[in-house]
Amino acid sequence: MGSHMPSFHQLIADTSHHWEILEDMAGRTEYCSPSCLALTGFGPEHFLGRTDVLTGLAHSASRGELDEFLTGLRNGPTNMSKSLELRIVTEDGLSRWVVCHARRVTSSDGRMFLRASLRDISRRKALDMELKSSRLRDPVTGLYNRAWCMETLQRQLKIHAPGTYFSVTVMDIDRLKKVNDTLGPAYGDEIIRMAAERIAATMAPPDSASRISGDGFALLFPGKSPREVIKHIKRIQALMAAPFDLRGHEVTITASAGIVVSPMPGDKPEDVLRNANIALRRAKANTHHRYKVFHSRMFIESSRQMEIEIDLDAGLRNAEFFLEYQPIVCLETKRLKSVEALLRWNHPRHGVMRPDEFLPVAEATDFIVPLGEWVLRRACADMVALMADHPELTDLSMSVNISARQLAQHNIAETVAEVLRETGMEPTRLKLELTETMAMENPALTAQRLHTIKALGVKISIDDFGTGYSSLSSLQNFPIDTIKVDKSFVGKMDTSAEQRKIVRSVISLAHSLDLDVVAEGIEMREQWSMLKVLDCQSGQGFLFSHPVDMAKLRTFICKASPQVKQ
Repeated sequence: MGSHMPSFHQLIADTSHHWEILEDMAGRTEYCSPSCLALTGFGPEHFLGRTDVLTGLAHSASRGELDEFLTGLRNGPTNMSKSLELRIVTEDGLSRWVVCHARRVTSSDGRMFLRASLRDISRRKALDMELKSSRLRDPVTGLYNRAWCMETLQRQLKIHAPGTYFSVTVMDIDRLKKVNDTLGPAYGDEIIRMAAERIAATMAPPDSASRISGDGFALLFPGKSPREVIKHIKRIQALMAAPFDLRGHEVTITASAGIVVSPMPGDKPEDVLRNANIALRRAKANTHHRYKVFHSRMFIESSRQMEIEIDLDAGLRNAEFFLEYQPIVCLETKRLKSVEALLRWNHPRHGVMRPDEFLPVAEATDFIVPLGEWVLRRACADMVALMADHPELTDLSMSVNISARQLAQHNIAETVAEVLRETGMEPTRLKLELTETMAMENPALTAQRLHTIKALGVKISIDDFGTGYSSLSSLQNFPIDTIKVDKSFVGKMDTSAEQRKIVRSVISLAHSLDLDVVAEGIEMREQWSMLKVLDCQSGQGFLFSHPVDMAKLRTFICKASPQVKQ
């Protein structure tokens, strides 16, 4: 430095804790302060007269950025200054983080130099890394969290080349809500933690797992073929199906998964996770413990479902929903015994929609609760009006379907009581129907809710019986009055001896438990005749009447009995 800096300035540089360097514009070191020894393990003599000192010390991961930094300074304007954080390699081979503040300076004789001041920031970087690591970790499971997943997925999508393998899977725990409702949220968290351990046990770099939602996990598989990914997912599902020991409670769960194989170029992380979630919802649509691989058709269908979900609220506000009623008749006399309320939607763009087009969407959201209450209220009001015109129908009842979400509401009994009171409906004329599968989802909660409703005088019916895995004996804890035999059995009983056996067994067991039986989906006279022989009291189906509006129902009632041509 000598002739290029006054002795006072050199004294400051010599005694500074920072490593001070002065290079000419060719990169040759003219001055090096003694602090280099503490920072690098090399003394000043190691650097004086040498060129590209910083480049030689730089860690390979920082070299490219440093070259760009120095080139910018050397080619930039006079008095330009810049800063850079980089890693260097010390004499003993260790890596150390430094911050380099550099600027162009001019000596008294007009020569240009680069002056750099380097300070050790390794401790700060370690703390930063520790904080970042904790920020990117899920506190419950110890897995990476959603933020880490999104960052990593972003990097993977950037380097993913066409023709190479890369898959993303979203997996969640089936029926975790049942654990929370039965044992409490603390047990639910324990299930999530133990499930994460089982997932992590199957993962090895470069594969990774992160927790991205309450019971949702994202699994990234760079380099694995679709066949290998599916095999891996099946392995995790098998591990999940093994019982969990929760403080003495043995709990069995399952897991479902949605898989995206080879994301499209230009896809964003949120697009990939959205598509994986679409496939996951499809996997969980009808059952559990399954996986689905995403296809573009699913996105189109999901967009339609999203449109329906958005339109549901407007539909209720704009009175687009209406009810039709299907008669339930005495199979022996054809006398009208009951009517079942069936929901329809006159959509402003799609016309009258089938229930299976919008009810699953409503059921998957909380909107089924206000919609179901509207159905109950409308059906009860129509029943009261009907009885005012036909007081002779002394034993006529109204069947209304309720959903799982409705039944899960803690105030469901109060809601039913309020509707009965406001409409003036006699409780004994109302029959609430729930499916067999829904009843057995959480038997204890179902029984408690149904007993409370039953105390109002309302009757209870099990719909679609036979499609689940329960038996009539398992339903004895529920205060039910009626069993409805599913139409899938009734529709084949005239051609299948096996189906006739099933229908006969259900009717016989129902009678032994003093329950009424209604056969659904009667479309042929042969089915009607067989059901009468089997002593089935009631039935409904197109043979007697399609679902009709109130005006046509009144016409139906005005006949002495539903006339089926002989």
